[in-house]
Amino acid sequence: MQIGASGRVADILPGKLAAKLVEMGLHQGCLITVLYRAPFNGPLAIDLGASVLSLRKDEADLVMITDENDLME
Repeated sequence: MQIGASGRVADILPGKLAAKLVEMGLHQGCLITVLYRAPFNGPLAIDLGASVLSLRKDEADLVMITDENDLME
C-alpha cells in the first residue's frame, strides 16, 4: 500500500507474531491508513484511528488488507 492509502484488515496470517499484532489493536475489519514508509524495506507507520503503529516488514507481511477503494466501487 502507498502512503495515504486506506484499507480494512481482511485477515492476519497465523504465526508467532499474530497474537502480538492483535494485542496492538490490529484485528479483522479494522480500518488502517498508511502514514509513512521508510526506504529500503524499513518499517511503516499505520493509523488505526485511536493510535499509530510502526510495523517492521515481517510484521506487516502477516496482515492481509482489503483496499477501501475496491469496496466503494
